[in-house]
Amino acid sequence: MSSLPSNISNFKKSIGGIEFSVSAPGKVILHGEHSVVYGKLAVAASLDLKTKIHLIEIDSPNSFIIKFLPLNFEKNLDLSEIQKLLLNNLSSSLASQKSDFNWCSPNLINHQEHFKLIEEVADYLLKDNINPVDIITSKAVKGMFYLFSGILASTNIILKPLCIIIDSELSMGAGTGSSASFSVAFAGLFIRYLKLKTNDLENVSLPEFKSFVWDKRDVEDSNKFSMRDFEAISDWAFCSEKIYHGSPSGLDNTICTYGSLVKFRKNHSTTQITLSTPINLLLVNTKVPRETSKLIEHVAVVKNLFPNVIEPILDAMDSLTVNAVDAIKKIDSAAALGDAEKLQKSFDEWKMLIQINHSLLTALGVSHPKLEEINMILSRNGLIGKLTGAGGGGFAISVLPPSFDPEAVIRILKEHDFEVILTKLGGAGVRVD
Repeated sequence: MSSLPSNISNFKKSIGGIEFSVSAPGKVILHGEHSVVYGKLAVAASLDLKTKIHLIEIDSPNSFIIKFLPLNFEKNLDLSEIQKLLLNNLSSSLASQKSDFNWCSPNLINHQEHFKLIEEVADYLLKDNINPVDIITSKAVKGMFYLFSGILASTNIILKPLCIIIDSELSMGAGTGSSASFSVAFAGLFIRYLKLKTNDLENVSLPEFKSFVWDKRDVEDSNKFSMRDFEAISDWAFCSEKIYHGSPSGLDNTICTYGSLVKFRKNHSTTQITLSTPINLLLVNTKVPRETSKLIEHVAVVKNLFPNVIEPILDAMDSLTVNAVDAIKKIDSAAALGDAEKLQKSFDEWKMLIQINHSLLTALGVSHPKLEEINMILSRNGLIGKLTGAGGGGFAISVLPPSFDPEAVIRILKEHDFEVILTKLGGAGVRVD
């Protein structure tokens, strides 16, 4: 088990209590923003930036303590009240008979009904806060409760007093998958907690629900998520993402679950692309907040008004993404072979596609003056940038060619008051740390 973080040293671990951490990466969409909502191809990559959640059973009777470090939020809730409100009211949230549902069938949850229950419970539990809870904190708490109740309410789990601490290296609301990383990490946390608490039971489900038995391999290697776990984590995180984004495409939760690079098309199976050589990436934060759901709605409005104009743009973005995937594969192959000439040629090809992609997104009306300013600075320094995610602010990205020294361009961007992160593409997905 991982050691107790210093920031929760005031909580004493219960004798024989469970303690572990789960992390999930953030992501960037490399190509396919907005068009992915309409069934076009997208490619995304995990980032070497993570959300980490630590769970510990504590010696503090009837406590359910949550600490959201990035939001400076802490709350000590009544465990029996949580159990009564969240775990005893699942029936109204189901789109099926109880006998059809168990923890690994999130598709049988009636999202609207379940979220209605979660909103009522969360508003009740947070009502005595001295300071009003802001929208981001409120959504984070509701997302956690959504997954907690959905995954655990149908099971034979016996809860102990808990402390859950959330930390993140990701900027919120900036297009790097902070909500998906959060949702995936929480889904992984509760699924692993369920496994550790029930792996010796003949039936994990309560009598009125569909039976569930852990696969022997799941129990033997409980420090790793199985393929069934990954599927359930991604599916539950997709449900939670609806709280943040209304109608998510499913891309963010997929990449944060599986990691690496992912080709994604709505209602199709995903394809992973494994990089043999990491690709360095500049993430440049405009510091301009935006709401994904409003930008998605904007594109939908424009598409309805001018379908003959917008649909060809979406088709062009689909073709561009296919070509970009080809270029990325050629880059990786050339890097593995040490073919410098082919590597440079393939990078030049990809840079051209990145530039076109940003122009197409600008035509959809989802850029921002700060994004254009970043791209101008990058262009003057031999790089190409584009918006990532919903646009309207958030982050711009720029892939770095081999041996490119970014020190000068990073300095210039910071002089213009932009935040810059140098990271890598294509790391591991959700995991037990």
